Amino acid sequence: PQRLALTLRSPGPWLVALTFAVYSSQWLAVVGFLPTVYAQLGLSAGVAGVLSACVALANVSGNILSGRLLQRGWLPQRLLWMGFAGMALGAMGAYAVWQGEGLPMSLRFVCVVMFSAVGGLIPGTLFSCALRLAPSEGTVSTTVGYMQQWSAFGQFAGPPLVAWVAAGVGGWQWTWVVAVTLCAVGAMLAARVGRALQGLEKAHV
Repeated sequence: PQRLALTLRSPGPWLVALTFAVYSSQWLAVVGFLPTVYAQLGLSAGVAGVLSACVALANVSGNILSGRLLQRGWLPQRLLWMGFAGMALGAMGAYAVWQGEGLPMSLRFVCVVMFSAVGGLIPGTLFSCALRLAPSEGTVSTTVGYMQQWSAFGQFAGPPLVAWVAAGVGGWQWTWVVAVTLCAVGAMLAARVGRALQGLEKAHV
């Protein structure tokens, strides 16, 4: 109870937890509905399943790359911004419609892969930040656990939000608005994470 109380009173765990929620909510919303979107575009269930699996697999590459870049001295804030920017652009390319038409199917797929792959920079970076922003060595587990709980909340809340928007407008063409809005929130949280990490570095100096 004492470690949990210390975790909840500290701003660092809240920052990484909310940032993870913003990421997970849109990632699962976009990727989770891909089979449905592909089916509406006329693709078979088998092809839709393979394409969706490829998009999910692309996310792994971003997670691995984030670790390598952090080891090379890249700033976490920069990686988070890159992740949210890639997700925003990917969602726009995949779902936005201009004058009744979107991008060709092949380019839409590339955009969704970019959405997942570049967005994969975010989870690995946040796990690293959670270790540093935990209020004490004894609260690392509670900080990481709290972040995972908010990740689960994002996965729970994101898909219904996107489905509600799609049902309201009669299609998936405004899904990108939800994603871009969440990415903007994520970028602001990333800036707060960066300032918190800088504060720790100055305190240690």
